[in-house]
Formats: sequence, C-alpha cells, structure tokens
Amino acid sequence: MNSTEIAWAAVLACTAQAVYFIAFVLFKTAVGRIGPIGGRRPLHGAALLLRSPRWVAGVGVILAGFALFAGGLIGLPVVAALPAYGLSLALLLVVGMSGFGERPTSREWLAVAITVAAMITAALSVLPARGETLAAALHRPDGAAAAQALPLWKAGLVFVPSLGLPLWMFFVRDRPVAGRHARPITGIAYGLGAGVLLGATEVFGQGMAMMLAGHRGAAVLATPHPYLFVLAGVLGLGLLSIGLQRCRLTIIVTVVTVTAKTHLLLSATLLYGEPWPHAPALFLLRVAGVLFAVLALLAFPRHEQRSAPRPVRRAEPARQVGWTAPGGTGRYARTPARFPDGPSVRPGTPPASPPPAGWPIVRPVQPPDGQVRFPANG
Repeated sequence: MNSTEIAWAAVLACTAQAVYFIAFVLFKTAVGRIGPIGGRRPLHGAALLLRSPRWVAGVGVILAGFALFAGGLIGLPVVAALPAYGLSLALLLVVGMSGFGERPTSREWLAVAITVAAMITAALSVLPARGETLAAALHRPDGAAAAQALPLWKAGLVFVPSLGLPLWMFFVRDRPVAGRHARPITGIAYGLGAGVLLGATEVFGQGMAMMLAGHRGAAVLATPHPYLFVLAGVLGLGLLSIGLQRCRLTIIVTVVTVTAKTHLLLSATLLYGEPWPHAPALFLLRVAGVLFAVLALLAFPRHEQRSAPRPVRRAEPARQVGWTAPGGTGRYARTPARFPDGPSVRPGTPPASPPPAGWPIVRPVQPPDGQVRFPANG
C-alpha cells in the first residue's frame, strides 16, 4: 500500500466521523419532537421513530458514514483512524454547548481528555519500528479471506456479548432510582450499550467491505456479516435514540464513540487478524490506549450534578395593627399590617375606621412661644 492509498483511507475515516456527528445531531433533534420512547414498548417506540422524517434522514446519513468508514478500513488499520475520532470530539463539544446549551462539568472534561489521550496513544502504536517501513507497519493480512471463512462461533463471540451487555446495563444497572434523593442519570449505560452494538455493526460492515474489495461480493450473503450488521445496527440505533432523548448529546456520543472504537479494535483483531505491533514499546502503547479508554469510561459521572438550592427569603414578622399616638396634626392613624412577601396593605382590605366611640381625642395646644403643651385632665 503506497502513501496515496494511505492518505485516501485517512480522508475517508475523517469524513466518516464528521458524517456520524451530523447523524447524531439529527437523531437528537428528532427524538426531542416525539413522544417518550423506551425499551419496554419497542414496537410503539419504533413506530414513533419511523414516523419522524428527521430520524429517518439520520439513519440514511449514518449508513453513509458506515460506508465511508468501512471503505477507509479496507487499507488502513483501525488504530490509524482513531486520531480523527479523538480530534473531532472538539466539534461535538462545540455543537453540544452552542446548539443545545449543554455545559460539561470538570469531571466530564477530564473524561473527554482521557478519551482523546487513549485514541492518540493507540494511534502511536502503528508507527514503524526500527528497520520497518510505514507501509509494512500498516499492512493487514488478507482480510477478505478471513471475512469469508468467518466461523459462526467467532461471530457469536462478538455479537452475543454485544447484545447481552446492553440488556444487562439497560434493565438492571441503569434503572432510575425513585425517592427523595434520586438524581437523573447521565446516560453512561445507554452510551455503553449503544456503543458495543454500533461497534459490532462497524465490525461486520468492515467484513463486508473487505469482501467486496477482494472481489468476493457473491459470497457475502452466505456469511453472517449482513444479517448481524442489520440486527446490531437496528438495536444500536434504537438504544442510542432512547439515550439521546433522556440525556445530553455530549455524554452519549462521547461514550458511544470510545466504546464502539475500543470494541471494533478488539473484535477486528479476533475476526480479521488486525495487526498488533511486535516491538515491546509499540505493543505497550497499544495496550495503554485500551486501558486509557476503559479509564475514560470510568471517569464519567453516572448521575447528573445536583443543582444549588435557591435561597429562601425569611418572612418578616407581621406588625401588630393598632392606633398610633397623635402627631402634630392631632389625628389618629391606623398602623397598617405588613404581610410577608407582599404589600403593606393587602389588596381588598377595607379602609381604616375611626377610633372607637367615646375615645377622648386630645389635641395639643401650641402657644405663641412654639412649645407644645397638653391640657391637664379634668
């Protein structure tokens, strides 16, 4: 494989990631305009999604992304395409913060940084060792033959855990807890479940692409690839849609991306002989990339951060209603009652009545010298 083919494969991988993000935004806006969907009523949820033109358009866009990505992986190892996914997470954060008003917490920023570090570390493991060329480091054995001869037990090793983990996470681990101290979830389980399913979709799509590129297209329908591709893709998109309706775009898509690419790397190694480096330093870089990916998933918070409680205004003590002492005008005035968080006199209050009958009204006498004196009683 020459440098032109390597560059072309890298361009296809980068374009595929941009197409993926367009599809995720379409899914997010589509599920925000329909009724609630969930795993307990799959047929009802599927009907709501299929009646949404925006969601159907998102399916078409993400299928185009699958095709571009599979075309890039024909001549490029999986890890060589990971930097495009790590750097494109910046675009995801910009879209989530500006378009949907999402504000990642400091812990979520840390998890995203670990995700980027995981992908860059794994990509560094494809660098040529001493005395090796870049083409030799990126060379993959005959993947078309391996995809055509794929036994069912190997396909089951990839698909069954990809199906069992989402079911366990969705119905057991990530059930919302009711009660006074319950907090909404961030959607880690939705991202993990959809990630392993979409990762399996990419694995079987890669197998079909390698068979088509190796002029073995007539044998594709005789392999489990197209059937598992459709089944894993449908379930993955359904779980992704549920997560996007209930949780934030940045969290769901980031977890889906790191889970799907890690799953793709390990599964392609098992199914198609994805090349791993033989040099000890490069091998450790590959292992470190996988461990960083797991650490990134553990770093994401499972529950949303509690919002700060609003300050409570203290109610002012009510002033006792009574009659004030006579002022310079010689008139009695009624003291208005003050109600908490309201005007001094509540609307609809009848006007103040005069002093009770028989109450002596004492008027001050002001002589010419300006000093005020009160007359003596009696």
